Amino acid sequence: MPDILSMIGKEVEVFASGMSYTGTLVEVSDTEVNLKTALQWITLPVSSVSEIKLKEAARVKLEQYEDGG
Repeated sequence: MPDILSMIGKEVEVFASGMSYTGTLVEVSDTEVNLKTALQWITLPVSSVSEIKLKEAARVKLEQYEDGG
């Protein structure tokens, strides 16, 4: 399973609040996930993100990050 930090700079799909967002993963912090899409930058609160996966690879569950570690 890929580490979230290894996904930075790659095309990903992010699932948050019932929506799917596709773009380049720019940054992940304790509070936000930042994506660059073809038309805009998207900032999502980590609390709303349920899953991040490489566009054509396995998924990374964020449950391990919810407790801050």
